[in-house]
Amino acid sequence: MKKKTAIFALLLTTPVLLFLLHHYFFNAPGLHATGFTVNENVLYMSYARQYQDQGNFSIFYSNPFDGDPASPRIYFQPVTLVFSFLLRLGADPGLCLSLFGLLMAFLTVYTGLLILRQLLGKEKSLLWPGLLFTWGGGLLSLAGLAAWIFLPGVQASSWEIASHLADPAWGWWGLNWGRNLFIPMEAFYHFLFLLNIYLLLRQKWIAGIGTALLLSVSHPFTGIEYLLIMNGWLLLERFVSRQKTVPLYYLAGHLLITAFHLWYYLYYLNGFPEHRQLFEQYSASWTYSLRVAIPAYALIGVLALLGIREHKKRGLFSLPQQRLFLCWALISFFLSKHEWFIKPMQPLHFTRGYTWAGLFFLALPFITWLLEEWKYRWRKPVIAVLLFLIFSDNITWTWTLLKDQNTQESESHIGPETREILAYLQKTGRPQDLLTGNAPLVMYMTNAYSGANAWVSHPYNTPEIQERSREMDLFLSGGGPPLTWQNRRILVLVDKENKNSSPVSPQLLQKKIFENKRYLLATP
Repeated sequence: MKKKTAIFALLLTTPVLLFLLHHYFFNAPGLHATGFTVNENVLYMSYARQYQDQGNFSIFYSNPFDGDPASPRIYFQPVTLVFSFLLRLGADPGLCLSLFGLLMAFLTVYTGLLILRQLLGKEKSLLWPGLLFTWGGGLLSLAGLAAWIFLPGVQASSWEIASHLADPAWGWWGLNWGRNLFIPMEAFYHFLFLLNIYLLLRQKWIAGIGTALLLSVSHPFTGIEYLLIMNGWLLLERFVSRQKTVPLYYLAGHLLITAFHLWYYLYYLNGFPEHRQLFEQYSASWTYSLRVAIPAYALIGVLALLGIREHKKRGLFSLPQQRLFLCWALISFFLSKHEWFIKPMQPLHFTRGYTWAGLFFLALPFITWLLEEWKYRWRKPVIAVLLFLIFSDNITWTWTLLKDQNTQESESHIGPETREILAYLQKTGRPQDLLTGNAPLVMYMTNAYSGANAWVSHPYNTPEIQERSREMDLFLSGGGPPLTWQNRRILVLVDKENKNSSPVSPQLLQKKIFENKRYLLATP
């Protein structure tokens, strides 16, 4: 049985594999695939690189985008240690992350199938429930197309672009579950989330507490989302439903982990000025409107209501897992709209398919009845239409990902000149080197490949980025370096193809240490 489940999970992971193959092999001539399929992926290998640049080992690392090798070591993610070990063995950063993401995508799908088997029993087929949970979605692509066709003023150059109009960040926020499997670290967090749910259903209490702690220290947003969902359900079970199946120490363990989570991410880290600046920058009002939420969740929401109605025959929410799924759906949704209650801190970070997944499990009783027991005369066409609607988002989105060749340079694909300068910095860069210049792509990516530190890099992980940009621009135009740059080897990198930046003072470029057709690297 487990072998068949694993094979089915491999088949369901095929879209992610195709995405990786497309990334590595379907490129314009001259472009080299980096393995960073999403621009944010560079962050995680930059964190891992910090362990190589430490003078003495610590399980904590500093912010690689601080620009200062003396920045305090206050951050910790267990998987970063694994990445660091692989980098020390000579693994390519992007390939390392891509293969990790593929493995996590498989484990996420496999764990989801185990949960479905636990809920459905051995006699039920996993085929359609597995497909629907992994790759089902909402009506966002159809909503975008409808807006393009019927609403005046809505413009798009093609139907593919129109299909993304209602989907935040062109679908990369992953409002349905399977979409997140394309992002390596999100696949990892989703695996841990589902693993916690599976351990709960199997009543593996000690292992569940350990996995909850692992999720907490792995990601602030997913960690607190899981903990609030679980604490809400545990308190409901203990004090409202008066259920004592779950041991008290399991509740106590989750409450302690929640207290630790809040202390570490909100109190301890904010005790450092360097992090407080990042916290302010990250407290952004990235949210989504109800005009997006409705097409995202309406279809699975209706099925969930029908699932509740179907379950009512045996007593509304008579089973603990039904109450868990209700807490899951409601708490994750209100977290994704927490700007209604408190100062927003990237509400979209709490979407990531969690609301959709909670609604799916609520809908599962009705879905299985509809697919296996419904005897209506028009059963086949009705089910066919339903399946078309629920798969439309991911079919459209995956098609637009895979249909075009990669032709432009970015974090995911770089030209030979960019590859040369990164290789040079990887070979010669040291933590005391301070990289400045007008080449933002290289200044962002260098942290994943080199010990050199860029003064201005990632827009949210660079402290006081606006002030730093002004200081760097003043220096590049011929002004003196800030006092904070003393005792550092300053590197000036010029992108000759960047026509939008201000000219760099020739005095800074007299001592050239590297040059190719596109880049010039010098020390003042």
